[in-house]
Amino acid sequence: MNVRLLPVLAFLVFAAPVSLAATRSGTERTAMRMAMIGGAPPVVGPTIPWTKGRIVWQSSRMNGERRGPHAVMFPGKKVVITVVANAPRHPDMSFETGGLTNPTVCVSQGAHVTLKVINMDYGPGMIHGLVITSAKPPYPLEIGRHPPDMLARIAALAPRSSSRLRAARYAEATVHFVARRPGTYYYVCPIPGHASAFHMYGRFIVRQSRSPTTPRS
Repeated sequence: MNVRLLPVLAFLVFAAPVSLAATRSGTERTAMRMAMIGGAPPVVGPTIPWTKGRIVWQSSRMNGERRGPHAVMFPGKKVVITVVANAPRHPDMSFETGGLTNPTVCVSQGAHVTLKVINMDYGPGMIHGLVITSAKPPYPLEIGRHPPDMLARIAALAPRSSSRLRAARYAEATVHFVARRPGTYYYVCPIPGHASAFHMYGRFIVRQSRSPTTPRS
């Protein structure tokens, strides 16, 4: 579904519930409405102009080491992960990092992670956030404010200020955390409906550190 048609579709859902609404599930219809009005207050700031936004986007495509067509590895004990919501030339309602769409992101146990998120989406209600949690898909309409084993949270970022990329300002946010516990987690957009109806999420794996081998006598 083309998310850019959400304003028109939302109008038709209310204006002609028998025709269009009957063709969609209740979950997706509700998600469309909530995407229009937004399910959480957007972060007020900071915002950056296109000159800096382009640098952030470029860094998101170049950071990490690609491991196959769907995975990005961030080795080392200090890593910076840049994630773009609705990056140019990527699908609507998706995350991008390492030049990939919703890839599996891997870090080492004990890594000190700096997570930067920027929202490059545009349109009414097109706010996006990111949480890292052990909660597995499929997701309910709302994942809640405190999902299990939450490693990081960016509640919501406002959409860009203009339909023109170079004229817009972009909301961004940064969080820091330590990946202490190995296991499989998921980075998920917490805005109601975005993960459940549009699959706006990906895997986040914390790889267990190898214990040092005991030298032979």
